[in-house]
Amino acid sequence: MAIESIYFYTGVLVSFILGINLGSFANVCIYRIPLNLSIVRPRSSCTRCKNMIAWYDNIPVLSYLILGGKCRHCGEKISLIYPVVEFMTAVLFVLVFFKYGFSVRSLLFWLLTFSLVVISGIDIYHRVIPDIFPLILAAAGFALCAFNPSLGGSVPTRFLNSALGILAGGGSLFIVGAVGRFIYKKEAMGGGDVKLMAGAGAILGWEKVLFAIFIASFIGSIAGFAMLIFKKTGRKEYIPFGPFLSVAAYMTLFLPEPARLINMFFNLETAALNKFIGL
Repeated sequence: MAIESIYFYTGVLVSFILGINLGSFANVCIYRIPLNLSIVRPRSSCTRCKNMIAWYDNIPVLSYLILGGKCRHCGEKISLIYPVVEFMTAVLFVLVFFKYGFSVRSLLFWLLTFSLVVISGIDIYHRVIPDIFPLILAAAGFALCAFNPSLGGSVPTRFLNSALGILAGGGSLFIVGAVGRFIYKKEAMGGGDVKLMAGAGAILGWEKVLFAIFIASFIGSIAGFAMLIFKKTGRKEYIPFGPFLSVAAYMTLFLPEPARLINMFFNLETAALNKFIGL
């Protein structure tokens, strides 16, 4: 077997195992952090019978399938969300490996991915984004920006782009929130959303973090309109924006730079017009 094939399949396996285990840890964080509980001790237990879950019943996804989605001791149903989060995180990690291989940049993007999964889960269930994850993203993104080619060619450029990413990501949402608060006389943008994009900006850079905010706003508008149409929410109800920001931030890891996308769009438009005129 060629060296390239060994590298590829090993990378996929390592990424999947790392992702599925961190997905399991993400479930712990999503459940415990909003309750101010330790994410280390005690071991996981059944929410109904309180029996500790043995290691062989706590293998991500596999244990859920073997147990038929029920607690071994009392038969209480285990939420399907747990294996879904585990498997989804594993897939997201593998996609990062496909794009960037083994590198410090991949480690940063894996950290970003894990944080986005946890943040989304907590925001959906508790309408809050813990400060710890944006702070970790900002610190790690800026400290390791020299090893992140996505931020530019030279090291000084990468440092500048990372710093501007923090300011652009957090600052733009802060301004939107301030304007919305002035117009609507109520909170229009949560402080957690501001901190989230400041942290993400340290890793993504100013261009991509602004692009992510644009994508999130677009997706959020469509989702909000659909929820109103199908009466899943009221006009005055709060819809968490963190999950939309998280999806958009992850998407930008695989999308071209915004300037390239705009150039591609105009090239396609010009080609279409030339063809139309030619006809």
